[in-house]
Amino acid sequence: MLTTRRPARSRGLRGQVRAAIAAIVVAALLLFGVPLGVVIGRLIESTALTGLQRDATRQLALVPDNAIEAGARLPQPRATPGTLLGVYDVQGVRITGTGPRRSDLAARATDGREHDGSDSGDLAVVVPVLSDTTVAGSVRAAVPLAVLHRRVATSWGLLALLAGLIVAVAAMAAQRASRWISAPFEQLTVAARELGTGRSDVRLPPYGIAEADAAAGALTDSARSVHDLLSREREFVRHASHQLRTPLAALVVHLERTPPDVSAALERADHLETTIADLLALRSPSPSARCNPAAVAADAAARWHTPTRPVLLRADDTRAAALSTSALRQCLDVLVDNAIRHGAGDVIVTVEPVGEMVAVEVSDEGPGFVDGAEPGTGLTLAAEIVERSGGSLLVRRRTPRPRVALLLPAAGTGEAGLSVSSSSGPGRTARFGPSQA
Repeated sequence: MLTTRRPARSRGLRGQVRAAIAAIVVAALLLFGVPLGVVIGRLIESTALTGLQRDATRQLALVPDNAIEAGARLPQPRATPGTLLGVYDVQGVRITGTGPRRSDLAARATDGREHDGSDSGDLAVVVPVLSDTTVAGSVRAAVPLAVLHRRVATSWGLLALLAGLIVAVAAMAAQRASRWISAPFEQLTVAARELGTGRSDVRLPPYGIAEADAAAGALTDSARSVHDLLSREREFVRHASHQLRTPLAALVVHLERTPPDVSAALERADHLETTIADLLALRSPSPSARCNPAAVAADAAARWHTPTRPVLLRADDTRAAALSTSALRQCLDVLVDNAIRHGAGDVIVTVEPVGEMVAVEVSDEGPGFVDGAEPGTGLTLAAEIVERSGGSLLVRRRTPRPRVALLLPAAGTGEAGLSVSSSSGPGRTARFGPSQA
């Protein structure tokens, strides 16, 4: 039998922080307040005993021992307010003053020592009255235990009130602390959801919390990676759409002829397959890519050459370029296609070293670029491909006889030069006829 697990209930971070702080404060108050309350109770009792001892000792000096033995009438003792002060005989019977009629604690004073403790509902101190070497009686000072209990209860109440005030302050501090701690993670949650919906421009400030800053940095890096990935995918789609349009159109034209030109259609199909392979290779550029620019230019000239629009190649000895063969082939296809469609006369592809760089230039005999015209999709894509490898696309001449060059970084200094092996030789013009195409 299958059972479904209910999702565990989760509490918000703010609530957990508040609960944790409240638990810590309450625990601290209990660990500190309970012992403090006990100490305060004992302190009140000790203070009361000290005061009672003082009153009893003061009264003792006023009681003549022979008067107690003779049974003479004694004056009423004066005590501090709230204190019961009386004089007792050796049997513990009150002779004068206030207090219980008989005191067990006073009866125990016959041993000649001072006694204190609970006695008839009072906290009492009994001091013996000595006559030579015998005990004639005692003086008893006491305070009702109920009064002491009220004092202890009042002190504990004040302590509880202070604890409540501390809890209230701690609750307000916990509220602010929970907002401060949870706010970064709430913002991170919102940013993560926005990233999931396609927004990649995530910008998160520093929070001053190590964990939150680490999560923000990781999320920002992820957003940047997603942005780069989406940009490459969009670029790939634009590039694929642009680069596949021409070979597909040519393939359809050859197939729609009567009769269909199967040989030319197969040639265009091969070109289409090569273009697709190049586009897939461009999705994962290699940092160590290199190619023979003269060989790639020779291949492009051969593929685009037609009797009506000759494509010429001028190639000098050059080093390898820090660009993949597929990337350079696609860029050259863009430049040659633009020259054939928008230019006139012969199309010339030139490969030559320029300092530590390699220049691959395409020119034609047409009128050139229109003033104020923006680069088309093809030129923009070619420029982006070349710039990723550290090169650039330059318009050397706009009009007339336009010249557009790819300035490529060399694959490394000290490497052997790579050149095209052709009958025309370096610096010569090679014309590719139909048989070579």
